[in-house]
Amino acid sequence: MEDQLKMGLQDLEHLPKLQCPDGYHIRTYQKGDEVHWARIMDIAFVDQGRTAQDTYTNVISQPAFDPNGFLFATYEDLPIGTACAWNRERRGKRIGYIDMLAVLPEHRGYKLGKWLTVFLLHYFKARRAAYVMLDTDDFRLPAIKNYLNLGFVPVNAGENHGERWRLIFEKLGIPDTPMV
Repeated sequence: MEDQLKMGLQDLEHLPKLQCPDGYHIRTYQKGDEVHWARIMDIAFVDQGRTAQDTYTNVISQPAFDPNGFLFATYEDLPIGTACAWNRERRGKRIGYIDMLAVLPEHRGYKLGKWLTVFLLHYFKARRAAYVMLDTDDFRLPAIKNYLNLGFVPVNAGENHGERWRLIFEKLGIPDTPMV
């Protein structure tokens, strides 16, 4: 399996206003969401068998965990999407990292990934992050297009990343974007 591609965003001053499609809401973690995260991740990433304990182990028990950066998109009060923010330090600067963004298949097409990302960008701006990063896969074309539209740029972090990004831009039918 190839390593994941990386993208970064430096401009947190010109963010879109927070909004959601009608009927959907975004909220932060609440006790009991462990089972919802496991279900969403299981379905979205076909990792059969995740449990609430996995949520605790992989997210909540981590030293950098912040419940205000653990998001859930909801529909009729049921969590149907999720994303997680991690705060890191690099060379004395705060770096935000967006991780584990997933939306259940039946709720895709409503730009919930965009709004989860925008919510996290506002979260990082409030915490004075200097830069926001994320990892993605070559085949996640709708997500990549979303990130590009929000101002993220490809990061040249691997030997074959330039060629992989060129193929992605070709598939998306857009001009190459310079990498950082």
